[in-house]
Amino acid sequence: SHDDPRAHLNPDGTRPEPEDAEDYHDTSPVDHRPLPNLVKERGQTWVVSGDPPKPMGQMWPEISQQHTPYWHRSRLLIWGNYKLIMKAEYLFFYIPTVLILGLCIPIFTSIYALEELVASTMTVKVTGRQWYWVYEVESPTDDGDDDEE
Repeated sequence: SHDDPRAHLNPDGTRPEPEDAEDYHDTSPVDHRPLPNLVKERGQTWVVSGDPPKPMGQMWPEISQQHTPYWHRSRLLIWGNYKLIMKAEYLFFYIPTVLILGLCIPIFTSIYALEELVASTMTVKVTGRQWYWVYEVESPTDDGDDDEE
């Protein structure tokens, strides 16, 4: 086998793909999926489920299916108080939203207001180090711009 310099290549001259552990290698994961059950009907292509359809009583055994309309929204109107549910859903969304915005707006305005300079006679800057505090006292310089004359 040491005689042929191309013995490690496929017959068409391409390199073989490296194998994973224990000779496991999928060339394409698409090759290993179940094929969909396609049905052509009325000019449309439909995907048909492999599971047989279940009756409503088997899917929801606790809800009586006697004299109940098929549409789920109408069933919600009959078996639950739909308007009350919608009011509760809106309240649980809008009340916390208004409260949070009501807290955020003054906080942001105060944060930006703190950045504006205020005329002061003395500034004390306190810096907390790991084991001690550093105090720096800054007094404005007398540059002659005072209004007092």
